[in-house]
Amino acid sequence: MTDKYEEATSQSAVEHLINLVALAMTRNLRQVEAIALLDRSGLSNGRIAEILGTTPDSVRAERNRLKRAAPKKTKKSSDNEATGA
Repeated sequence: MTDKYEEATSQSAVEHLINLVALAMTRNLRQVEAIALLDRSGLSNGRIAEILGTTPDSVRAERNRLKRAAPKKTKKSSDNEATGA
C-alpha cells in the first residue's frame, strides 16, 4: 500500500512541477503563442487548457489553426535539408 501511495505522490509532484514550469514559460505570452509553445511539448488539449485557464475546445481550435498556417514542406526542400544543400 505504501508503494502505491508514494508512486501517486511522486506522480502528482511531477505533474505539479510541469504545470509550474509551463506557467512560467507562458506567463508573458498571448494565448495563441502559449498554445503554440505548449503544443510542441506534447501535452494534451485538456492539459494545455488547464494550464492556461481555457477550454480544451479552444486549444483544439487554435492547434488546428496553427497546423493550417504552418508552411508546407515540399519534397525538394526536405531533400535539401537532408543533404545540407
